[in-house]
Amino acid sequence: MNAIVENILERRSIRKYKPKQVRRGDLDLILEAGLYAPCAGGRQGVIMVACQSREINAELGKINRSFFHGRMSASAACISKEQPSIADDPAITDGLYGAPTVITLFGVKNFLYAAADCCVAAENIMLAAHSLGIGSCMIMRAEDTFETVFGKRLQKKWGVDEHHQAKAFVVLGYAATEPPKAKPRKENRIKVVG
Repeated sequence: MNAIVENILERRSIRKYKPKQVRRGDLDLILEAGLYAPCAGGRQGVIMVACQSREINAELGKINRSFFHGRMSASAACISKEQPSIADDPAITDGLYGAPTVITLFGVKNFLYAAADCCVAAENIMLAAHSLGIGSCMIMRAEDTFETVFGKRLQKKWGVDEHHQAKAFVVLGYAATEPPKAKPRKENRIKVVG
């Protein structure tokens, strides 16, 4: 099988991490992959900040978790039995799952395609991480997280101007358990017409 397609088919969201930090050389390569993501109009407006501070990431995770107002999963329809999400287990207090590295993706504020540009960069980041044996998971609620006093101070400290707005997180680390198995793909989701 084509190595790129195989990487796409094998990648899974990881929500349980070892405390071991992602190596700087691997992180640099992962971030470079994010830089090469497609973007609307070739604008290249996404700013990526990779934070490896356990204290900052823990506070971001706590704030992020506080903004989760979604429905809790039913036991028969959980997101992941092997690696529960915050929708599966209300006892999980860290919305970023204790990942040792957290990448915040900032898009140009009030730009129609900012969220899409950040999501495409996130996909490149996650695929690059998987190819290096590093687990990842994309997390939303970044806008809310960075609208807090802590978030605004952090954005300023990181040197990200006010013309950018946090759109998404990608958390990275080494999986603490076996990755979850792929769920069967739902049928009738592809149509080829002509």
